[in-house]
Formats: sequence, structure tokens, C-alpha cells
Amino acid sequence: ADELEKTLISIVSNGDVTGQVTEFTYVPITQLIKKLREIEPLGRQVVNVDELSLKSDPYTNFELRDGDVLHVPKRPYSVAVVGEVLNSTTHGFNAEWGVGDYIDSSGGLTDQADKEKIFVISPNGKTAIYKNRLFSSGEPLIPGSTVVVSRESRPLDGIKLTQIITPILADLATSAAAIAAITD
Repeated sequence: ADELEKTLISIVSNGDVTGQVTEFTYVPITQLIKKLREIEPLGRQVVNVDELSLKSDPYTNFELRDGDVLHVPKRPYSVAVVGEVLNSTTHGFNAEWGVGDYIDSSGGLTDQADKEKIFVISPNGKTAIYKNRLFSSGEPLIPGSTVVVSRESRPLDGIKLTQIITPILADLATSAAAIAAITD
């Protein structure tokens, strides 16, 4: 929320505002900022609960406190593909398939997909960027993995964004002037 506000203020202060803007133009962004401020972080932590590992390396051991919940899910025998593919779905695990095979089985990449930002989330929570190499397919997929195809990021359109933020600043200035007049 803070970063979004800083970006909007930066765009407005640079004078990139043009065109007709109404008070309804900025409503979606202000609602988004409000929602971002209200979200409570989950506080998840991926841990290794292998007894031998915990005994041999005390630094990997962890303390459970009142209110903590330890959830060990069943490992699915599938691989999920989500994000910028034509059909986000879950496939049965195939030991002979790589990331590209699962993406192809999900209909392939959309036009908005970023081919350089495909990553795999392992069942233990570790994440690795998928790099398509000529002689190596990278880390093997295991059951329970999720392949995530990111959307290609485009720089914010400064003009459109400033059209949204200008009324906010104008309303703030008007409110400040009204408050100053009332207090005098």
C-alpha cells in the first residue's frame, strides 16, 4: 500500500497528469490501497520435521509457541499449473514430464506470460525459477509441486495513473483549505 501511494505521488509530482478525471476515477485504487492495509499476514513458515535432521543440526530445530499450529498435509500425487496459461489445472504426476510438458498440457502460455519468470514451488515451500536449458531441465519436479507462470510486467502508464491520483490530491487540498478556513 505504501509503495503504491509513493508511486502515485511521484507520478503526480512529476506533472504527468493530463486529460479529464472525475472523482470516480480513483475509487478502484483507493479501495485497493485500503484492502492492502487491512490484510493480515498469514505467518506461514516451512519447516523440516525429520527427527534425524533436527537432532543432527540444532539450528534447524524450532520452538512451537501457544497458538502455533503445525499442519502436515498429505502429499498429492499431482502437479498444479497456474498463472498465465490457457487452462490453469492440476495434472496427475508423470515422472517423465518436465515443466514445459506440464505447461503444454495446460494449453501453453498466454500472450501475457513472461517466459523468463516461470517458477516452481515445491511441496516443502521452496521456490525456484525455472530456466529452460538446452541439456538440462533444471530441478526435477516432484508430486505436489506447483508451476507458476508469471504475467509479463509492464511499466505503469504514468499518464493514466496520474489521471487517477489527481482528484485525490485536489480533494485533499480542498479539504485542507476548508479546515483552515473553519479553524480561523
